[in-house]
Amino acid sequence: MMKWNLVADDTYYTGRRLEAEARAAGTAARWREYAELKVSKGSYALGIHGYLHVATCSERDGDRDAAAAAYAAGFEVATRAQYRDLAVILTYRLCQLHEQAGDWQAAIQAYERLGAFCERLEAWFLAADAYEHAAELMVRAGQPVSGYHKPIEMWERNIAYWEEKGEEDDADWSRNHIELYRRLFEVKV
Repeated sequence: MMKWNLVADDTYYTGRRLEAEARAAGTAARWREYAELKVSKGSYALGIHGYLHVATCSERDGDRDAAAAAYAAGFEVATRAQYRDLAVILTYRLCQLHEQAGDWQAAIQAYERLGAFCERLEAWFLAADAYEHAAELMVRAGQPVSGYHKPIEMWERNIAYWEEKGEEDDADWSRNHIELYRRLFEVKV
């Protein structure tokens, strides 16, 4: 048995205690307490870890709204810390919940937030991918996409990125992908 009271004044050990309690309890509330403490102390990756647990516990308990809120909170932390890969994972999990509920607009908006975040980080491939996910859901929602050029803009930036690196194969792949996107989504030039 850990004697956490011996180090009760130390916030690191408070976090460790909260994590141990959250692991034992397996509840969203305990994981949220841990996540909020870690984020407040600037331990963003560990805070995101906590929010992922909040979300999965909430999903397990059938509380889609709480799960979505936890994924969104984790995304906000990831963007603050500029953790693009974690932002992708959190967004795709969040969007899966929205899709399952048929909330196309919420999912589209989440993908577009991710696309904009990746764009700011000049992560062109990830931005294009996020915007293409948004386009796919626009189609599913019955919205027009023939004028949705955001993925094309990102693929064009991806082309320039690879050309600057002298990687013509990757640049050509992106060029080809623009044509495939136009064909699949019937996007006008």
